[in-house]
Amino acid sequence: MNHKKNLIKPLAAALLAATLGACAVQAPAPAKAVSLDNEDWYQIRTEKELFVFDDYATYREFLKSGAAPVTQKTGKQDGFGREIVLVLKAADQGKDSKTLSAQRFIDVSLPPAQPFYGELRDEEGIIYVFSRYGDMMDMYKIGEPTFSYVDIGGGPDGQRVVYVLTKEEPKPVAQIALFHDKYK
Repeated sequence: MNHKKNLIKPLAAALLAATLGACAVQAPAPAKAVSLDNEDWYQIRTEKELFVFDDYATYREFLKSGAAPVTQKTGKQDGFGREIVLVLKAADQGKDSKTLSAQRFIDVSLPPAQPFYGELRDEEGIIYVFSRYGDMMDMYKIGEPTFSYVDIGGGPDGQRVVYVLTKEEPKPVAQIALFHDKYK
């Protein structure tokens, strides 16, 4: 019995020391939340280039002036032989393209947010509006939407606006309102 008493004291001291030591170690600070920037995506197709944007303000400025703070050629072409060019905000200059949302959307390595908004303008001035990333990627690959609702003259400068839909989807009232909100 005396033998057990001699064992308990050192064991209790060791447990107390381990407990106090564990309390002294601070847990690492939680990682800073990183914005995915995955709620919207924009493209402009010309005959020879596909300009890709992940920032609405940069996209709008490019539409007005034809200039961008930063452009970055990807060295790749889309399925139609257009050179893919990332159009970036100044804050993204020098960043690895693999970390940019515009590139990650093309690479299908960034899950889209819900709700999602996408817009593509083609060389004929038609504006395509998407509420699903998958529909936008399908058009990126095949060139035209499968199902759509067309608003002739509904764009900000009288352009044709094509709202890309699924097969049985009704008139996209919410998407039309969102589009018009962006161009007030």
